[in-house]
Amino acid sequence: MNLEKVDEKLTPEILSAIAEIQQPRSQFQLEKFVVNQHDTDEMRYFQTLIEIQQIYYTIRSVSLDVKKAEIEVERLRATKDEVDEIDAQIKELGLEQTHLIAIGAFRELELLINIFNSFPKKFTRAEIEEAQPEYWLKRMHRQTTLEFAAGGKGGYGHLDSLRQMGVLKVTENGIESVAPLLKLAEITD
Repeated sequence: MNLEKVDEKLTPEILSAIAEIQQPRSQFQLEKFVVNQHDTDEMRYFQTLIEIQQIYYTIRSVSLDVKKAEIEVERLRATKDEVDEIDAQIKELGLEQTHLIAIGAFRELELLINIFNSFPKKFTRAEIEEAQPEYWLKRMHRQTTLEFAAGGKGGYGHLDSLRQMGVLKVTENGIESVAPLLKLAEITD
């Protein structure tokens, strides 16, 4: 296997194009499927901050790994041993790949910070907790409605979640709606 031939095939244009596409999730995905999967502003805000937190600490951790690997490369090269040189090159390949992945992580972080900044109100933990009953009612209603629209017959999981929330009551006569938010006829037909 001739490594020089592989390196020749990856032109600067291709390497630049690889760097250009780096980003695990598109802006569309982040907005529509990550943040807007939730039914209330409080939970969209919460999800945005959870995503920012996750990426931030990943970037910080990877940055430390990069520093450590760079020191290890220097130490391996200092031995002047052929095998150590190959180990140094292997570590450098890992660093190269990490730098590409970091491009995407920073792009995602920037998008999520923009989403955070778009919230006109920044919610407290207490406000998020206070909004939980409304959130779960809306979420269960949406999931149940979509299940019925798709031809489902009322999945046990959704109905039991509604029962646990106190929206439905199971009696000897069947299911009773406790909350006016749901159209029970649609659920039980």
